[in-house]
Amino acid sequence: MFCGKCSLTVRCVVLPLYEISTVVTARHASTTLNAQMKKLIDSKQFRHALDIFDKQSHAADDFALNMALKACSNLPDYRRGLGIVRQLSPKSLNNPFIQTSLVHFYMKSGDLKSAIGLFNSIPVKTNPLYTTLFKGLISMKKSKEVLNLYEQNKLKLDEGVFVMVSKACSEICDDRARRIGKQLIVNLLEDLKGSGKVMNSTIFMLMKFGNVVEAEQLFRQMKHKTIYTYGAMMKGYNHNQMFEKALDLFYQIDLAPNGNILTIIFNTCTHLFNDRALQTGKELLRKMNKSYYNDDIIITSAIRMLMKFDLVNDAERLFRQVKSKSALTYHAMINGYSQLDELDKCFQLFDQMKSDQILPNEVVCLSMIGVCAKIAIRSVSQSIVDQLPSHMKSSRNIQNALISMWGKSSSIEKSKEIFESLDDPDMVTYSSMINAYGLNGMGVEAVELYRRTPVDMRDEVCRICALNACSHTGLLNECRHIFDQTHHKTEKIVTTMVDCLSRLTMFDEAELIIEDYEKTNPPSSAMYMALLSGARNVRDSNLSNRIYKKMQLLFSDEKDTLIAGSVLLSNIYSSIGDHHRAGDIRTNRIKQFGYNVKVGLSWTSVNNQLVRFKAHDHSHPQSEEIYEELQRLSCELREHGHTFDSSWITRPVNEDETVESVLCGHSEKLAIAFNFIQQPPPSIIQISKNLRICGDCHAATKLITKLRRCEIIIRDTNRIHHFSNGECSCQDHF
Repeated sequence: MFCGKCSLTVRCVVLPLYEISTVVTARHASTTLNAQMKKLIDSKQFRHALDIFDKQSHAADDFALNMALKACSNLPDYRRGLGIVRQLSPKSLNNPFIQTSLVHFYMKSGDLKSAIGLFNSIPVKTNPLYTTLFKGLISMKKSKEVLNLYEQNKLKLDEGVFVMVSKACSEICDDRARRIGKQLIVNLLEDLKGSGKVMNSTIFMLMKFGNVVEAEQLFRQMKHKTIYTYGAMMKGYNHNQMFEKALDLFYQIDLAPNGNILTIIFNTCTHLFNDRALQTGKELLRKMNKSYYNDDIIITSAIRMLMKFDLVNDAERLFRQVKSKSALTYHAMINGYSQLDELDKCFQLFDQMKSDQILPNEVVCLSMIGVCAKIAIRSVSQSIVDQLPSHMKSSRNIQNALISMWGKSSSIEKSKEIFESLDDPDMVTYSSMINAYGLNGMGVEAVELYRRTPVDMRDEVCRICALNACSHTGLLNECRHIFDQTHHKTEKIVTTMVDCLSRLTMFDEAELIIEDYEKTNPPSSAMYMALLSGARNVRDSNLSNRIYKKMQLLFSDEKDTLIAGSVLLSNIYSSIGDHHRAGDIRTNRIKQFGYNVKVGLSWTSVNNQLVRFKAHDHSHPQSEEIYEELQRLSCELREHGHTFDSSWITRPVNEDETVESVLCGHSEKLAIAFNFIQQPPPSIIQISKNLRICGDCHAATKLITKLRRCEIIIRDTNRIHHFSNGECSCQDHF
């Protein structure tokens, strides 16, 4: 055929019109699908994007397949993603963009094996591929693998690789991570120094390393600071416990706070816990855009802040305003209620969560196990265990928490059962079991298990649990032996030893240990509180006064410590009958701190119903019967030689009161009386307190178990007391 345009005889291929039309239509369909999917994914409508993909999959090219994989990663929807993987042709599987999206999909779905397998099969690996793998490894707490891959492959630094490797260094923060982190900064190319992401990552990495001055210098040198730069600095200040600096910097920002800044500042205010923090947090919350109400992380941090400041009504109001509640939102509320001893509300919220068909995740389950550990009543603990999803019971975190919970619920056999079922107990497992023994007055068993614990697993917590077990059972020689064998004596370990000696009234030796510690370390308020608590046990007002005055000098900025110390000191003067001096201390405390003493609470469970009592509580529907039973108990106690001990009354007795009526109104005695009015009365009574049991209640409870022929178990803040036949498992070491 002759071609007139080029004067050549050529063989032209002419497509029929219907074929040309088909090609054009297919291209148009593909272009339309791509545009629709990109728009939906940009607006985070991932499910809608997949629905459109399913309807037009015949028109899908690599771009659409890539978009579909991204949608599955963000949902995440593993099963649907695997369906898309099966549609990929060999050509698509060689597309670097699809390879990167596939690795991301596997990582987001928790399928590390498939992600690594695919990554290793790719002959030519791009930096975006490495960046995606690194990001997934970091999210799965495998930052060491990131550093291994980075060093093995000697990657050229671009923005993505630098950000991920520096983040891995920040996560690990050991000597190797610091070395690699410093090399990153030294090798940083000039063109990357203009990247905001690189500079922000560098600032935060330096902050995590504790190099605050270097981070501040870099921050000042940056000409163009974004809201993320300020966020990196404030988050770094928080990490280094420099909360006032974080708040100061917040007030210097002339940019509108984004979600990240809101979260950081709510957390800052929670840690600061002062008037400035409260006002800042409340004002920030008042001005916060309503669009943030469905951001789990922001709302969670705001609820935590409100709960820390005891603004329960505000936290509840905020919680109700969240339309799409998640397990994370519920967890923030449950945790807040638990910290404020509103334990019955934790159970109500857990039930509401199930009614809303929100599955509890591991964090929520751990919180509820913690609530049960606080209440320490077997029937309550069992009810939550029965509701745990079956797959979670094999989680090591859950198993360790259950060992602790059953130990605190005085079900030591159940703790042992879980412990002995594990083939490879870790450090937390050993510590939990040792602590369970110690709480139940089984010091010998605790020491034996400590000795069986592999030496490399005897960390600080493990040693403290063993020392505490010795302290609460009077095993002084064993305590000294463990202490002397501990080469690195941390503040907490020394404090535990001081507590043991103070309980046994060996104050001179305790003070010598403190003096020795302070030769190379700053003073510790916890050690002085242990001394003061021991002095309170023996009502030594002179020693107590001397210790508290020293605390005022050494710890003038530690509000909570001085409050707790003044409470103990006023109680000591009350116990020796000097109510005038005790009243002066209380008055000064309120003037200085504006603080009211923590209300004593007791919980018990009857017929699977959790009941809470305050001191002199008349709110229960059966209050009249409860106080009648208290009268009967009082008469029985007096008849069998019990003398109500006025030294445990921490306030002046009013004209319409007697020593007996004041002491009989204690919350644990109300809980005991409540159990006795049940028909039939239980043979085992379990009670939990949020404060220490007083000496009069302790002595009275011992006698009650002998007179009423029952067992009473009381868990207080220090330990578990097993009362039976006129004796207590603590042997009066409380």
